[in-house]
Amino acid sequence: MPSLWSWPLATADDLDRRAVHALLSEWLDIDHHAKSKPWSWSAHPGELRIGLLDDGLVERLLDRAEAYRRSRTHRAGVTPVAAARQIAAASWGLIADLRPGLAWTLEFTSPVTFRRGQRFVPWPAPSSVFGSLRATWRTFAAPHVGDLELDLALDPVIVTSVRGHSVTERVALRDRRSATRATLQVPVDGFLGNVTYTIDGTVDPAAVSSLARLAPFCGVGAYTTRGFGAVRALATG
Repeated sequence: MPSLWSWPLATADDLDRRAVHALLSEWLDIDHHAKSKPWSWSAHPGELRIGLLDDGLVERLLDRAEAYRRSRTHRAGVTPVAAARQIAAASWGLIADLRPGLAWTLEFTSPVTFRRGQRFVPWPAPSSVFGSLRATWRTFAAPHVGDLELDLALDPVIVTSVRGHSVTERVALRDRRSATRATLQVPVDGFLGNVTYTIDGTVDPAAVSSLARLAPFCGVGAYTTRGFGAVRALATG
């Protein structure tokens, strides 16, 4: 069951993305080198929000977060002031079966970005957003809900409203080409704000609706385990 958790912090300003990524990876990674992960996080005023797609990770998160909170050694700039608590959850069946809409507004609350070769693209195009969510669905959805039929090749979903701006952040990454694994500062371009998507072609609106409902639990695009691509304020019409 996808779930979303709030972990209250003394402050969530200027968190080190690399350090938070390392901390949560220790707790939640089953395969550190997997291309897709069943967890994500984003920073918000006074809290860290953590999305989980695997029920098996809930106990691990709660146990490790509580042990960390009670310890005297806090790192990654993460200083918790209370236990993590669930703020949202939905079964895979509910995400798949609710009434479909014809328009969807997604609010990107942390920079959403998409990899294209060595570039980071900040434009949340429909094919990028729903293609990312479709890949997540195919990797982590419960077997009983099945796959989604969603052909985005002919752009059946379009953008009808945009309100936001692009941002650039520098993210610390290890240089795998370096013998000393030196740190690189990589510029990552992303988008913050609201985008409304509408059907303008032949596509199953139920499939698009299911993916839009999934978005707040998993994030969208690249680097969702580094705090990018968080989604909230989902509206359908």
